[in-house]
Amino acid sequence: MKKTSTILAIGSALALGSAQAEIESSFHVGYSTDYVFRGLNQGGAGEGLYEYGLDFSGDASGGTTWNAGVWRAEFADGLSEETDIYGSVSKEFGAVDLSLGLIRYDGADDTSEIFLGAGTELSGLSLAAVIYYDVDAADGNMHGELSAGKSYEVGGGATLDLVASIGSTIDGGAADDYVTYGLKAALSKELGENLTGSIYIAGEITEGVRGNADGDDLHGGISLSYGF
Repeated sequence: MKKTSTILAIGSALALGSAQAEIESSFHVGYSTDYVFRGLNQGGAGEGLYEYGLDFSGDASGGTTWNAGVWRAEFADGLSEETDIYGSVSKEFGAVDLSLGLIRYDGADDTSEIFLGAGTELSGLSLAAVIYYDVDAADGNMHGELSAGKSYEVGGGATLDLVASIGSTIDGGAADDYVTYGLKAALSKELGENLTGSIYIAGEITEGVRGNADGDDLHGGISLSYGF
C-alpha cells in the first residue's frame, strides 16, 4: 500500500486541456529492506521489497498542476505483490498549495482512497498535512498525517532531505486506532544526465492496538530514477 489511483484519466484530461504544456515523466527502480506503510510492516522483519514506478506531471489551465503514476512492488520471496495507481491535481492559494487525489491499491487488500492535502513553506521548513479517506471500507476509515521537512546541500552535488512525521487513524474504530511517529533521512545525487541515485534510512515507532502493531521499525533502501 504505497500510493496510487485510478485517476490517470484526470491527468490525461488536464493535459489535453493544456496541449502546449510540457509533461515531465520519470521511471525509477528500487529496493527496500522492509515494506513499511503508515508505520506498519506489511511483511516479515527484514523481508526485502523490490519496486519500480512510472510518474507523470504537468501544468494545466488556471495555474493548476497534475500528476499521475503507477507503482509496482514484489516481496523478495516472490509470494506477495502489489500494484498501485494514483493521481492528483494541485493549485496554489497564496502561500498554501492544496491538492486533491485518488489512490487505488491492488494487492493483499484491494481498496481505494481519496485524499486532501495542504502544504506550505515556513522558515525553510516544508510543512504538509494530508487526510486519507477509504471509500471502500464499510465504516469509511480515515487516516491523517502531518510532516515537516528540510533539505540541505551537502557538497558534491548531493542533497540531504530530513523529514519528521506523525500519522494517526482518525475514525478507524477502537480495534484499529494507532499512532505512528517517524523520522527519515534521504541522500540523493545526480549520477548523469537525467539520472539520480538515492539512499534512505527511516525509523517508525507505532503505538496502538491495530494488529498488535506496538513496536518500531528501522529500515532503508536504495533507488535509481531516470527523467525523460
